[in-house]
Amino acid sequence: MPHQRNLFEKQESHEHSPLTYTGEPFDMDANQLKQNRHALPNRLEKVYMATAAFEAVVITGIAFAVFGLVQANIQAQNAKVRTVPVYLAVFIMAQIFSVLYIFDGLRARNIVQLIMHLFFNLCMLVYSILQIPQTKDALSDENGVPGACGNFENCTGPDSLFNLLQRLMIVPPIIFGLCTIMFCVLIRYVHAQFGWAVFHLVGASPELRKAHTRYQTMISLLKMLLFFALAFCTAMLILASAWSAKKAEFIITIIAFPLVIFFMLGCGWALRKENKPIMYVCLVLEVAGIAYFVYKLATLWLPRTEGLYSNTKITMAIFSIFSIIILLSTFLLSLLCIGDFGKGLIDAHRNPENRTSLWSLPANARFEKKLEVAEKSGNVEAGHSPMLGETEGRQERLVID
Repeated sequence: MPHQRNLFEKQESHEHSPLTYTGEPFDMDANQLKQNRHALPNRLEKVYMATAAFEAVVITGIAFAVFGLVQANIQAQNAKVRTVPVYLAVFIMAQIFSVLYIFDGLRARNIVQLIMHLFFNLCMLVYSILQIPQTKDALSDENGVPGACGNFENCTGPDSLFNLLQRLMIVPPIIFGLCTIMFCVLIRYVHAQFGWAVFHLVGASPELRKAHTRYQTMISLLKMLLFFALAFCTAMLILASAWSAKKAEFIITIIAFPLVIFFMLGCGWALRKENKPIMYVCLVLEVAGIAYFVYKLATLWLPRTEGLYSNTKITMAIFSIFSIIILLSTFLLSLLCIGDFGKGLIDAHRNPENRTSLWSLPANARFEKKLEVAEKSGNVEAGHSPMLGETEGRQERLVID
């Protein structure tokens, strides 16, 4: 009988191999396999994602509340008050990015991306603390002006508008701190869980595993750079739109938005396809990006442009410095990744189970359909998926001698 034959084959395989991994996720039925290909199949990942969602909802709600109070109570806004929306816009963008970044990292089994998110959360913790004195400084110029802060007698001080805002703004640092601790606890278990996924994808070769780790790190850095670059451009748009004399800066920033996105997607595509000419173009653009952010960092203190960054120097400096650091890191990693081209990692990229890419949200429908057809036709073993261009599934088992 087929059932007895399968049992005999399993017993024979155990006799020839000292240790054969036959548990999840390699031996599972079709329903379990289909569920595993979709996002966040287990409780650990759902708890991790729920923590990120809780953080995002609370922080975003407080940002909108602070923005609403400022807009409702301060009518004639000076240059400093106009910088308050910059802080809040960055907060909201950061939370949207954070949720997507974690979801993508969990779904792609990318532990490097989750570790980077921990540092990102620490950066936002510091940023949320710095936001409090910056907001106070922005409102201080309105003191002494009758009706400047609506129903409040003063903008700062006892019984002032800032006194109310401070009670709200003290919550984000607490939330960031608690959620970061929670992430640190969970990531230990996630790391152990993702280890088998990487082994299943690239095998036991130490060189190939290192190359795959460098690839994951590069992709994670590109996504992080995408946030910092777009957040910087958003802040520049808010600032430049309030200054009629800086229309050229406004136009340049508008043009930079799509260019940043195209650069990230192009670099991610070149990494996945191991296209050296495009990677060399990316290296040139990375150097140009470093030069641009160094220039923008210098303009924060130049006499002719420092008025544009009134009360936002710390914020813009933070984003400029982090963008420079990430660009330097991506430049060095790009060189290492180019050196890894042709070593066999492209086979792992072609595997539909490998979701580490810049466009891994949502799942590739073509690969999903191909895998389901292969399962129904019996050309793919449960727990394995066909490589791109292959007519038969991967039949080998993972054996540790």
